[in-house]
Amino acid sequence: MVSGNNNPNMKGLLFSFDGVDSSGKATQTRLLVERLRFAGHEVHRFQTPDYDTTSGRELKRRLQNKLGNWQTTTWQEKLGYFATNRLEHREEVLEALAAGHVVIYDRYVPSSMTFVAVEALAQAKDTVARQEIYDHVQEVEYVQNKMPKENISIFLDVPPRVSAVLLEQRKEKLQDEDEYTDHISVQERLYAEYEFLCNNDPDRFFRVPCVKTTQLLDVVTVGELIWQGVLERYPDLVA
Repeated sequence: MVSGNNNPNMKGLLFSFDGVDSSGKATQTRLLVERLRFAGHEVHRFQTPDYDTTSGRELKRRLQNKLGNWQTTTWQEKLGYFATNRLEHREEVLEALAAGHVVIYDRYVPSSMTFVAVEALAQAKDTVARQEIYDHVQEVEYVQNKMPKENISIFLDVPPRVSAVLLEQRKEKLQDEDEYTDHISVQERLYAEYEFLCNNDPDRFFRVPCVKTTQLLDVVTVGELIWQGVLERYPDLVA
């Protein structure tokens, strides 16, 4: 059993992996899950968007502009679609944390904070403050929807100029259709928001440099940086 969740009723830990598309979140989520299980922990893995759920399938169609027009959808509505998708797993997450297990998310509330901020600032043309947007997202997710707050958000720092190439390779391999968030201009703005959060709240956001000069670090090296960073914060994980 581990402890440290912000909610006193929760005995477990919740970690999230956040960052731009194709920065390695799914891979590093899997590796951390395996490492924690090897250390003897019960670990549960989730992701958002979860396109296997009812709300997730709808969200994917909206992101592909097959349902409605994403560009003209208000940022409040966009937040609602992501929050509703995350809400579908709330009971499973709460039960795991109450039992003292570890929950790892491939994208969690911090990802919604960055994405909604990008969308809101573009729509509002600077008439709304960034902090107001962050506060609204957290009010919906943590207060209204009662999602537990993550212990740390692990930001995989891969600049968009690098991740864009990986994203195109992944889409070609999986034959995925374009989504609104695939555009490099969107990814650049998302990256800037993640940088802002990491710089202004280093206790909550753990930045992992995944690129040296212009070269992407190998998966094992990045995984080791993550593991050491997690253990610095929660040494009892290997006690």
